[in-house]
Amino acid sequence: MLSKEKQNQDQFKRLIHRLSEMSDIELTKVEKLLDVFFDPDFKPDRRVEISQSVITDEEQSLDKSIQEAKNKLNTEQFEKRIEQFKQSKKPKNG
Repeated sequence: MLSKEKQNQDQFKRLIHRLSEMSDIELTKVEKLLDVFFDPDFKPDRRVEISQSVITDEEQSLDKSIQEAKNKLNTEQFEKRIEQFKQSKKPKNG
């Protein structure tokens, strides 16, 4: 478990480092991308859509990192819910 926490910290540090090196325009793109992932009411307009031909390798790498972080977050939330469910089903000693 400790190594998993360390791995999460390392991934988070890499992500923060990458974000700190970005320009305002790139950060705006990241913010819009996060809105798409985490805001269920988000409705993209035509200006938000980015053509695949314009996306660079770095942006694709960032997209992959964000997707991996989202998947990890979903997995961790799922694991927590399973643990909460197990705890709620344990007989109470009292």
